[in-house]
Amino acid sequence: MQGCHLLCHDDVIGTRRVSFILYLTDPDEGWSEEDGGGLELYPLEQEGGLGVPDVHPSKVIAPKWNQMAMFEVKPGVSFHAIQEVMTDGKPRLAIQGWFHAKTKPEGRLSTI
Repeated sequence: MQGCHLLCHDDVIGTRRVSFILYLTDPDEGWSEEDGGGLELYPLEQEGGLGVPDVHPSKVIAPKWNQMAMFEVKPGVSFHAIQEVMTDGKPRLAIQGWFHAKTKPEGRLSTI
């Protein structure tokens, strides 16, 4: 839906260890950079630091039919966001979720 987005965060809640997104956008319509909705991956502001993402993403992955993105959930490190969807009439469809571990990750910055 046009206007939808998700601000920068690291997915650290409970026992989450791997985050995944499987894109199901229409394969016949394609998705351009101008359409928005991309997965933004953020480096840390200071290399070796924790908890402060840079203001600019290092990589943007546009939604594409049958494409899967996966990344390790690391406290204060795995920062990402979803760009605002700028197009109307082309839904950004995806299945998103997490693989969990038996225990909470080490180095947690959050108490959730």
